[in-house]
Amino acid sequence: MAATDNVTFWEMFRDLPVRTTVATVVPLFLGLAQLLNGYVHGVPMVRVAGFAAGMVIAAVLVTQYQLVEYNRKELQREVFGDE
Repeated sequence: MAATDNVTFWEMFRDLPVRTTVATVVPLFLGLAQLLNGYVHGVPMVRVAGFAAGMVIAAVLVTQYQLVEYNRKELQREVFGDE
């Protein structure tokens, strides 16, 4: 892998399925569950939508961070070998 190559989400998911799922799917699921919960209990959707939007933003940011960290580890593995 050259230094200009970037790892993809699917490569990270293949190597680290649990970490990737927790970082990506769980916050989205919680946001969706909160939307349904708010709808069922009659909570104003502005409040619930704010929480759901926050969870989507958190999922995106955490997934990007995990991808950068995974990319760094792959580059280190390429340069220094397996340790």
